[in-house]
Amino acid sequence: MSISAAVAGMTAGTAEVTFEAVFADSYHRVVGLVAAVTGDEGRAEDAAQEAFARAYQRWGRVGRLDRPDLWVARVASRIAIDQWRRRRRETGLGGADRVHVPDDVQRLWVRWQLERLSPMQRASILLHCWEGRPVAEVATLLGRSQATVRTHLLIGRRRFRGFVHEEESR
Repeated sequence: MSISAAVAGMTAGTAEVTFEAVFADSYHRVVGLVAAVTGDEGRAEDAAQEAFARAYQRWGRVGRLDRPDLWVARVASRIAIDQWRRRRRETGLGGADRVHVPDDVQRLWVRWQLERLSPMQRASILLHCWEGRPVAEVATLLGRSQATVRTHLLIGRRRFRGFVHEEESR
């Protein structure tokens, strides 16, 4: 059963959304979202699993939300961003992990430039520009206000354009 069907049934009083339904319907989407932010499928799976574990522990509260899948996605994104910050503090800028995309130099360059953005700028750009999600949904997923997401988009786009101009001037 999909999340939307479970929620629709719940509002009609005929069904209760279960943890299993949320997990089955949204696990791969949550991993994909976090992988887009981190560039690392393994770390994305770790963050998603931790977020689902937290949801399971708090299911009495989380299960009553209109969209428990969005709660899990937001928590997974925050976990991944916190992990990125810890790694960055531990390794410094020079030792930051780089994602290798074989046989695609342009994609590798874009990924590298995205890694130069802050985690929130990168997440906002990937969710809004790459996945086409509306600002309101991005704000919900990231647990930020719409104004904050728009600011991250504005600054992130400016910085990314600066990276492009920097490359073109070489």
